[in-house]
Amino acid sequence: MPKIIILNVGTAHALGDHSSSTHPITRSGWRHAWFAERGDIIVSPVAVDAEFLRYLGGTMGFDPGTVTVLSRERLVTDELLLSEDFLADLGALTDGSPGWRLMPCFWTQGVAELAARLGIEPQAGLGFAAQRGADLLNRKTHFRQLAAGAGLPLPEGSVARTPRELAQAIERHLPRTGTVIVKQDDGAGGLGNLTLTRGEPTPLPGSRETLKAGEDLAAQADEVWAALADDLSHGLVVESYHASAYQFYLEYVIGDDGVPRFLDSGEIRLRPDSDPESTELVWVGLDLPAALPPALTAEAMHQSLRLAELTARIGYRGHINIDAIATASGDLVFNEINARWGGGLVAHDICERLIGRGYADHHAVATLRDVPPAPLDDVLRVLDEEQLRFSRDTREGVLVLACDPLLVNQMECLVVGASRDRVRETEARLRKALA
Repeated sequence: MPKIIILNVGTAHALGDHSSSTHPITRSGWRHAWFAERGDIIVSPVAVDAEFLRYLGGTMGFDPGTVTVLSRERLVTDELLLSEDFLADLGALTDGSPGWRLMPCFWTQGVAELAARLGIEPQAGLGFAAQRGADLLNRKTHFRQLAAGAGLPLPEGSVARTPRELAQAIERHLPRTGTVIVKQDDGAGGLGNLTLTRGEPTPLPGSRETLKAGEDLAAQADEVWAALADDLSHGLVVESYHASAYQFYLEYVIGDDGVPRFLDSGEIRLRPDSDPESTELVWVGLDLPAALPPALTAEAMHQSLRLAELTARIGYRGHINIDAIATASGDLVFNEINARWGGGLVAHDICERLIGRGYADHHAVATLRDVPPAPLDDVLRVLDEEQLRFSRDTREGVLVLACDPLLVNQMECLVVGASRDRVRETEARLRKALA
């Protein structure tokens, strides 16, 4: 069954101009094109370059001419999906056939209505999506409520719904570690998080900026509230901030039968910015699978499955990823849930298609999000010259996940190897070749 891949990535967390074709969120228009197979339709925030599609199709072994990209050069919001001209174009492409499968990043109210308007065969979970059910699973405030109810280990923290409650929460949770993180209710990638510390402010994982905790916490709380709260906010979350030995995620998909199936895990790679004035760390990418100690892996799987089962029981169907850390003292704590595609899902999907199910038993994978932009043909030429391009024969090498033809956003690559050491070796060769 062909699918309509809806790249509404970032819709609920959008920053700045929704019509911008150069915002970093639009990078997903290229990386998530890798989900495409023969006959699919991609609803994208940006046009996907024909040269990139040829490269993608050639790598995955299908004719890219069978894939259609529908774009208005703006973020894919519910408003856009349900606009009359967009519906007309999409309806012409589906030709009124009910035999399509929807694959959105976010199961929004608009996606559910789109299915009805196109006459697509009903999928499990559409009723939940039509009532904005996924909102329960994509807000930081709701996460703490659901996770506490499921009995998951959480960092000390609380939900604040007013500036006064925020000041009280900061005062209550700051002494635990000397640092607290204040989380925007609806944000992604740490962009909506601030940390306050009694120590020396330095960039910290999961935070866009670290501030010195002042003596007048009430006044500082007013400033933080003004910076992070908005009209759609259900409050802010305040948690004691823990230094981490491991930062990782576990991803599941909940099928029509309501049973969560584990897909992949990964660790988050960060590094200091070369700019000493930068207030946040640079996101290098992800390592798949997460290389955790066995006991930690077992406990994380056990606890995260409880939360995945809870989301299934309340009616959600689709992808879900759960973030956690192991503290420096070895404690497992969970800090977020997202009812959407995870950052490593594309890498997982590509490896399953190119290498096979169970690839993580004998291969390691790394995504690199901080590669300087360059024209695709130049990059592919370098990969061939240096014998770095992914080979189906060796089942190792480099794939270009996203390559901005405007050379505005960073390039993103996928490195595949028979071991983590092989991946690091190939990564070093790649960075040297592209320097």
